[in-house]
Amino acid sequence: MAAPAVEFDRVHKTFHRRFSEERFLALADVSFEAASGEVCAFLGPNGAGKTTSINILMGFLFADSGAVRVLGHEPGAIGAKQQIGFLPENFAFYKHLTGPELLRMHLALAGEPRNGGSRISGALARVRLNGYGTLKIGKYSRGMVQRLGIAQALLAEPRLLVLDEPTSGLDPAGRQDVLQLLLDLKADGRTVFLSSHILPEVEQICDRVVIVDRGHMVRAGRLTEMLERGDRVEVLADRMPEEMERAWAERGAAIARDSNGVRIVAEAGLKRELIEALWSAGSDVIAVTPVKTTLQDVFLQLVQDSEAPK
Repeated sequence: MAAPAVEFDRVHKTFHRRFSEERFLALADVSFEAASGEVCAFLGPNGAGKTTSINILMGFLFADSGAVRVLGHEPGAIGAKQQIGFLPENFAFYKHLTGPELLRMHLALAGEPRNGGSRISGALARVRLNGYGTLKIGKYSRGMVQRLGIAQALLAEPRLLVLDEPTSGLDPAGRQDVLQLLLDLKADGRTVFLSSHILPEVEQICDRVVIVDRGHMVRAGRLTEMLERGDRVEVLADRMPEEMERAWAERGAAIARDSNGVRIVAEAGLKRELIEALWSAGSDVIAVTPVKTTLQDVFLQLVQDSEAPK
């Protein structure tokens, strides 16, 4: 079995507040893995510890305790850096340069000046910036700058891409272009480790999800497993006897009455039993609709549970 592309093992990190003895807990025994060749979404509310984790992964910070491995290397090791493409959430480029000039500089910094022209033109084409070779970055739109940031992350053909809010500033068409690009990279065998607040987009492309909140691990696993556990079905009936409503509510069904009838949301495995019970009670079943749990549903529930008083 191939080694994980990213591995955190009981990572702990605290910060000292300046001019104070007070300590701030950023990460507490965080453990997760991201397998090679998959898209792993790293999620959490603001202040959850995502940026700290990414900084440790990249070798910008050191953990107080625990172990981190990136492509089989220690974070910050040359062997890891040579194989990582990184896009931070907040970045700035030299506005007096053109896109190709900036990428040429990044390629030189990566120690790969050979075949620079083909790599640069290829990276720009992948993010749909070909044709803007003479335009200064200072004239770029916000979305164009974001595309250029993705191009520089792709430039050295890395095995691992670490992307923080990769679709920030893009219009809907641009966001879809980036999502398709990430799927293409996965198909090429590359690993994508991304952080994003746009959960419906993440759900379209990710294989694995890691959720943190206030420095603690909340859940990590494959997306399909997270969503399968929440499959439900909505049954619309013309009526439902009150005693039957009470009985099904005790079994966890959500029941609401409106002008169209009675809507009952229950576990998918109870669908047949519910429909037969309604028929036996003389009710007409008007519609049956699968209700699939979304990543956003799972995320909000997990975060709310983690914030509940223990």
